[in-house]
Amino acid sequence: MTLAHDLAAATGSYFGTGDGIESGPFVARIVISPLPGGGALIDYEATSREQGVQHVERSMQSQGPDGVDELYVAHSESPVVTTMVETAVGSGRFEQATPTGPYRMAIVIERPEVDRLTYAWWWGAGDDEPVERSKADVRLHV
Repeated sequence: MTLAHDLAAATGSYFGTGDGIESGPFVARIVISPLPGGGALIDYEATSREQGVQHVERSMQSQGPDGVDELYVAHSESPVVTTMVETAVGSGRFEQATPTGPYRMAIVIERPEVDRLTYAWWWGAGDDEPVERSKADVRLHV
């Protein structure tokens, strides 16, 4: 099963905490909604008492025509939608299809338990390899 199918079956509101090299500790909210025909809409928000809203993101994750999962990311730090492609089927690691701008980016989505998700942003400047910069660990709220 691909991550797109897995997330489409994991719909709901997830809450938890996160931490990042630049952001510091934050509270995370991720809402997963199914897309017609498979895949998932991902709404992600990170906030902290000190900085207020730090990050807002809306992404669509689905299986592409070639069977490889794709992630289309619109977030508050970029004026354009970024297209990412899963590096290996089922890995949950998405990298830019075509690196653009000053950073090479990746997002890693994992589902270590049925009611838990982790969502990590990785990036590196220029030609530097991306490293993990921010990670949310959230649980399904019922």
